[in-house]
Amino acid sequence: MDTNVSLENPKPPTTGASPGTQDLPGQDGETSFGVSSQSLRNRGRTSDTTDQTGDLSSDPKVTSLSSFVDILEDPFIQGVDSDVEAHKISNNYLFGFKKWKGHVTDRPLNTRSEVVQNLYEDFDKIKPVNVSTARPSNILYVLLFGWWMALLYLIVGCLMFITLVGWNYGVYCWTLARYFLWPFGKFVHLVHPTVKRTCSPGLKTYTESEGGERTGLLEGTVPSLRHHTSRLVFFKSPVSYLWLVLGVPVLVVAHFIIMFFTWLFVVSMPVAKLNFKAITQILFMPPQKLKVADYSYVKEQHQDSEILMYTHQSVYLYYYKYSVDGMNIILFNLLVFVILALALGYTDPDNKITTGITKCILGVCAIIPLTYYIGLAIISISAQSNFAVGAVLNATFGSIVEIIIFVLALSKGSETGSDCYAELVKSSLTGSIVGSLLFIPGICMVIGGIKYHSQRFNPRAANVTALLMFVAVGGVYAPTMFAKIFGDMQCKSCDNVYVMPNGNTSVNPSNSSYSLHCTQCQSSVAGLDGDSTLYRNHVMPLVYACSVLLPIAYLIGMVFALKTHSASIYQTDHHSDLAVEGDHHKNHNHGSPSWSRIKSFFILLLSATLIALCAELITQNLQELVQTLGVSEFFLGMTMFAMVPELPEIVNGIQFALLNNVNLGIEIGTSTAIQVCMIQVPILVLINIIHPFGFLVLFNDIHLWAVVFSVIVINYTFQDGKSDYFQGFTLVILYVILLITYYFIPVPTQAKC
Repeated sequence: MDTNVSLENPKPPTTGASPGTQDLPGQDGETSFGVSSQSLRNRGRTSDTTDQTGDLSSDPKVTSLSSFVDILEDPFIQGVDSDVEAHKISNNYLFGFKKWKGHVTDRPLNTRSEVVQNLYEDFDKIKPVNVSTARPSNILYVLLFGWWMALLYLIVGCLMFITLVGWNYGVYCWTLARYFLWPFGKFVHLVHPTVKRTCSPGLKTYTESEGGERTGLLEGTVPSLRHHTSRLVFFKSPVSYLWLVLGVPVLVVAHFIIMFFTWLFVVSMPVAKLNFKAITQILFMPPQKLKVADYSYVKEQHQDSEILMYTHQSVYLYYYKYSVDGMNIILFNLLVFVILALALGYTDPDNKITTGITKCILGVCAIIPLTYYIGLAIISISAQSNFAVGAVLNATFGSIVEIIIFVLALSKGSETGSDCYAELVKSSLTGSIVGSLLFIPGICMVIGGIKYHSQRFNPRAANVTALLMFVAVGGVYAPTMFAKIFGDMQCKSCDNVYVMPNGNTSVNPSNSSYSLHCTQCQSSVAGLDGDSTLYRNHVMPLVYACSVLLPIAYLIGMVFALKTHSASIYQTDHHSDLAVEGDHHKNHNHGSPSWSRIKSFFILLLSATLIALCAELITQNLQELVQTLGVSEFFLGMTMFAMVPELPEIVNGIQFALLNNVNLGIEIGTSTAIQVCMIQVPILVLINIIHPFGFLVLFNDIHLWAVVFSVIVINYTFQDGKSDYFQGFTLVILYVILLITYYFIPVPTQAKC
């Protein structure tokens, strides 16, 4: 078994990134503050001498957001792919718009790093390597897949030998058995007969193969008419149909199984590509034209050949950068949970195949990739549309995941008559606010602070969102405070208790001097004998008034931040290091959008529909999950229902922080919290009016004080415009303390599922 490979065919130089350069997320052209799409398109890479943690501040000439950006030096900018990409980056700095780190356009491979280019190249692109193939990952391949795949080929080969007429295919199977047992460092190549042609005097003599290709084996030819010719030869042979019946079906299934599992693990993508190539080409080629050889054999032969399969490794860690149709492969692979959740959830209503807990967990896992697809669809449409369309789209569909989950949960609670689901929704709303104010900014500060020691963000923009956050929390929790002041106390049980002089107590004493001792008390708007006058005449109108005022305040905030006062918001103190060294114009590659507006809209609707189906499974099996886990409904809403839909925001915030752009990471959290209060809650109130669920926008004491505490803490953090890992750890630890509090909170009997 050969374990060393030495290839000497040099790869042509590319015009893109240098070989040692990896695709950093910072190549979007995003800065620490706002940007304009026009200035992004007109700028190249700026000076690397800018202090990344310095005070990015204003200049006396700065009069608008665009002019501020025009003088801003960003060491991460390497140009913008297209107008669409520039528009997306500009939208990242707009209040109320989703912040998205990834690209929305297709970037040519020659502009990417060599590491990324290698991920997308076919097997016929040979890289100069000189490595040993005897590595642990390759040995693991033999133990997991290689031995039984080789055995299967040997069995099929014996079957073809028995038919006599399929002798060639028998030899072919035995050859492939040796290959798939240890494919590393070996070539599967298609051999073409050559024809010597002599041209007229004065012209060169050359060798041309069938199909007009003249590229040798080591030059990495591109698949051409040769494949078509070979397939014609394959289907013209009667023996091929015997092979299609006896050998191909079982081998295709085996290769597909290996390809499926190795694709899911991402880093084992080289093995997945081998098996995909086998399914699509190798099994349908004439056996006499396919050869398996190592490099030394191929080098000695001077036949005109085309490499079909080659790899020297079974695992390549950089495949986490691979994307499928604009979506990262890890998120794409998570779609398998959607298939499993729908298949098991709606074909096994009686839980004969699996349990309700499994269905519920699969439903939650299925929501994760769907939220990313919805987010990318919204970003793609916004980047290809004008400001008004983007603003409306982000305000409506930006919270569609949470709204779908909440509405289905409230509907389930209305059907069962249980307060569990309404309390779950309230806990989720509170969890979204607290998590967005503490955890998202906190984790961004921690990661950014560890990498850059100290980071700065725009305090004026933070103050605007902080003030709007006070308005949002006041509007959402005003009915709760009103009900606590003017409502009654509802308790589970009360006893007459007499406190003796020695401190002991006596229940139901004969002494007339006693007091009531009650347990599990909470405020209630329902009076004695079911009197609902307080709620009907006072609390409900207050809820409706706040639900109308909150979206208006959100709209005013957008106009203020994006239109009338954008210049003052994005001005900071003077920074002497800001200087323009000239406009560096570059020939940018204008990539087309990965998803068109029609495609994005279709994906948006499809993902929303799938989320509704998965959320239905979650609500149907939630009771079994709660009883099995033994956690409170408050804790479940605070964590799973609140934070799973926020995963795209968390990931994007972390990516921005890694690029010394903690400003966007903080804005992601505060903007999400504001949307929860000013968009989601009013929509739930409106839906409750149209289709009554009995949803009272009155929160438990723990919800009220958790949110108030979070708003105060985050506003204190915004004061100096600086962040470091200490501040981040403080926010994260406070968030964990609140989670622990919710874990131990006693749940009222009527709120249990």
